[in-house]
Amino acid sequence: MHHRSKAGQTLIVLVASFIVLLLMLALAMEWGRLTRARTEMQQWCDSAALAGAADLPNSSAAKNIAASYYARNLGLDENDYKLIGESGNTSTYQIGTDTVHITTPYEDDTTRSLGVPPEYAIRVCSERDVGLYFGQLVGILSMKASACATAINEIGRCFVFFNCDTTRPITITGSNVGKEVSIDGSVHTNQDFIVHGHNHSASGPVTYVGRVRITGSGHSFNTVKVPVQPCPEFPMSLDEYRKTAQKQGQLFIGRDYKIDRSNPPSGVVFVEGGDIIGTGDGVSANVTLIAVSAGGRGGNIRITGNSWELKASDGTTLMYATDSVEIHGTSNSFEGLIYISDGDLRWTGSNSTSDVTVVAAKGIRVDGHNLIFRRPEPCPIAARGQVSLVE
Repeated sequence: MHHRSKAGQTLIVLVASFIVLLLMLALAMEWGRLTRARTEMQQWCDSAALAGAADLPNSSAAKNIAASYYARNLGLDENDYKLIGESGNTSTYQIGTDTVHITTPYEDDTTRSLGVPPEYAIRVCSERDVGLYFGQLVGILSMKASACATAINEIGRCFVFFNCDTTRPITITGSNVGKEVSIDGSVHTNQDFIVHGHNHSASGPVTYVGRVRITGSGHSFNTVKVPVQPCPEFPMSLDEYRKTAQKQGQLFIGRDYKIDRSNPPSGVVFVEGGDIIGTGDGVSANVTLIAVSAGGRGGNIRITGNSWELKASDGTTLMYATDSVEIHGTSNSFEGLIYISDGDLRWTGSNSTSDVTVVAAKGIRVDGHNLIFRRPEPCPIAARGQVSLVE
């Protein structure tokens, strides 16, 4: 009797172990099906988001091309998708057995940290009910698999500062402890990025080629090492500006042009072989200032004063200089593109907010406190139109 009892117990253990093994095998098979489905869906979301991003900021075209790519990945006809709902910026499609949500304009913490406007970001999320074989034995017919991808079109990433030089850095310094130099947009330097002081920040990425050297405390920068980037071309025509200035009687050759409160400029001022020099306080103007060197002379713009308000006369170019731009003072406001084709920028002061994009051939130095730089609208110099996944 004792041997029979022991044999019976052994049989029970063997049967129980066999059942556990079967359950583990079933679980592994079901999990494998879910994992395979998620992997496929992630790949399809990735490719759909990238395809859609190429058409941004045209949201309608971007959504259609993303849905089309998703359908093709499922092995369907590229037009075999059906719009089944819309909510805000999100359009929902039925594509085969998958429910696909496509959102653009789109923003989240990641796109904001990259300085990408919502119009240049797209998110694709898909859902699918994956049928279960063994789950049916316990009343679970299916489980939901899902995946998401976010892509951006980098042409939407607007630069505030772009240093073209491979031998001179971007340097940001500040002496007071408080809100110092704040950059709402992206920054690129083909050499080093150097920061001293306290509480400097940039909302977009800081791409650099050389080294990052940051001292002090309270800084906020997302630095990314990249290869040397080509210097953005001046987007306007100097010849056209020269002709406009000549028509307006503001073409000056071989001499300096001086600005103060009693002589506020307007329209296009074009100085050839001389400098543009602004002094005093309280100058307000809609103007495009251009200084080009000739015969080894001129090509500089220097503004020293407080409470200046200058806006680009054509909505694009505020200043163009071949040799250098210097801005010094407090409570100033500048709006537009500042382009320095063969020189550097030096900006000092405090308590100023400017909507500018600065492109400098030979370095950028900013020194001050409570200096706020925001990307202008529309953006005159943006990253090249590459598309990339960010999530």
